[in-house]
Amino acid sequence: MPRLTRDRGLVLATKDFAETDRIVTFLAERDGKIPILVKGARRLSSSAGAVLDVINYAEVIYYRRGGLQLLREASLLYPFPRLRGDLERLEAAVGAAALSAGLLPEGQENREVLKLLLRFLRGLEAGLSPKIGGLAFQVKLLKAVGLGPHLQGCVSCGREEELTWSPERGGLLCRKCGGTGEDIPPRVWHVLLALERLPLRVSGNLKLDEATIAIARRMLDDLAEWHLAH
Repeated sequence: MPRLTRDRGLVLATKDFAETDRIVTFLAERDGKIPILVKGARRLSSSAGAVLDVINYAEVIYYRRGGLQLLREASLLYPFPRLRGDLERLEAAVGAAALSAGLLPEGQENREVLKLLLRFLRGLEAGLSPKIGGLAFQVKLLKAVGLGPHLQGCVSCGREEELTWSPERGGLLCRKCGGTGEDIPPRVWHVLLALERLPLRVSGNLKLDEATIAIARRMLDDLAEWHLAH
């Protein structure tokens, strides 16, 4: 028999279901990533649809069932209002939530990711650079879900020359060990190492040129996409 559960967390994603319903991907403190069916969420009279919008921090009471959970009640705790009026920051926030939804397994507690997401959203509201803070979030997220890239020399031999990027091998790979593609400048993987280790709140203090940001972003995106596809 379904039992009632109360939990807090972040809305990672939503999708329409049936004529008036919606399925919410919710990252809960205790139950991890769970799908919750919100009956009538798309009706104008529904308050739950607004409460369970993407990147809202909320408390939910739901019937815990196998697979899809069923919402009974939802209360908004914090909607991150200062992100809603800034397109660049909102895109960074929604992108971080979507990536988390893709990489996290369902029904597995991971409070570290929830705390990381909340720190990132609060940081964006406080002025954290969406570009540099976004890189820091992404490399920390990959590490938190056990997919952190190898960034200290070749993943095969440890060599630090002629390094390329190999998503399928999980990080840097030198040409002698089969690496292909463009060389990764040392400054780029040094930056990613620093972002992985620095507290998120100070990552925006790093002064990075656009070329370094672009290469680092492409590396992390390629790694995340490889894992999402496999």
